[in-house]
Amino acid sequence: MKKYFISLIVLLALNACSSNEQKTNPLNTEDSTLENTIVALDQNQLKEANLQMAVLEKGTASLDLHLNGKIDVPPTAIASVSIPMGGYVQDINLIPGNYVKKGSTIATIKDPQFVQLQEDYLSAKAKSAYLSQDLERQKLLLQQDAVSKKTFQLLQSEFNTNAIALKGFAEKLQLINIDPVGLTIDKISSKVNLIAPISGYVSKVNINRGKYVAPTEILLEIIDPNDVHAAITVYEKDITFFKEGMKGKVTLANEPNKSYAVSILAVSRNLDDDKSGLLHCHFVAVPKNMVPGMFLTADFSVNNTSAVIVPINAIQRFQGIDYIFIQKSANQFEAKQVTVGNINKTTAAILNPEASEWLGKNIVIENAFSLLGKLMNKSE
Repeated sequence: MKKYFISLIVLLALNACSSNEQKTNPLNTEDSTLENTIVALDQNQLKEANLQMAVLEKGTASLDLHLNGKIDVPPTAIASVSIPMGGYVQDINLIPGNYVKKGSTIATIKDPQFVQLQEDYLSAKAKSAYLSQDLERQKLLLQQDAVSKKTFQLLQSEFNTNAIALKGFAEKLQLINIDPVGLTIDKISSKVNLIAPISGYVSKVNINRGKYVAPTEILLEIIDPNDVHAAITVYEKDITFFKEGMKGKVTLANEPNKSYAVSILAVSRNLDDDKSGLLHCHFVAVPKNMVPGMFLTADFSVNNTSAVIVPINAIQRFQGIDYIFIQKSANQFEAKQVTVGNINKTTAAILNPEASEWLGKNIVIENAFSLLGKLMNKSE
């Protein structure tokens, strides 16, 4: 930044503001008018203050961001187990925390409708065999003009209709984990097995023996422990710094001296009511000791980020609100409320959308506290 110096009297009235804390300060209200934020100085005051100023410019910053979050499970790692046809739970031996393997039986459901479905399938299968043979006979007779074309077409239609029904019964059997290919009369059963769709830990069990379950009910949930994510909270002032693929490190609350590498999979495109969003991060190597819900802290370094950068000393804080002072004329300065991004030892990023409109203007970078004091005294 180009720097030059202007002198200003440090106003002795700063001492008076501490004795009148109950008065309202114009900088402490969201509806402050422009007149409340203007500081005008005479030549003597300008001469004695020794303010230092610089041109407000864009620059690059290396920002170190420290965030909080928790271990989370993405939808792709959760399997909700249900059954397309209702029934009564005959057997369940699982509790939350049990590990199951993909393809293993996790519960048994019993209902008469399972028997009916198997009977319907076998009946349609037997009829299909009969109609297929009859269709071949009728085809030969048709070639010999021994049967009408209409009779043949009616039989063809009946065969096709039965084939559709047979296919539908077969699909329904597969939905309840019954293999239609191997089904025979002596294998008809009123019981079906619930099969684990993935390997993982049972997180929820919503059934017990004897309970009737409807097709819409979620009976169990299974979590794949190899696909847990770090869900990291980031507020609006920092969210634009993050991109997919960025690397970072997280530390679990129960292992403060150990960190794990993560990579950003996605940045949420909407903010919650508290103006926060989420970074969905994938672990480079998933630790075996992570449990969904564990709290963590995350650290990211954002290098060479383009931003409106100001020296730390340019920022003045009053009652939790940050300000910088922009020179309007030779002896006038305006307080601008700012949203401060990440701060390092010497500089800070200004995140106001309108900050780009201030580029090229002079800001006070040293002794700005005296201007703040002037505004405080004006309110008395």
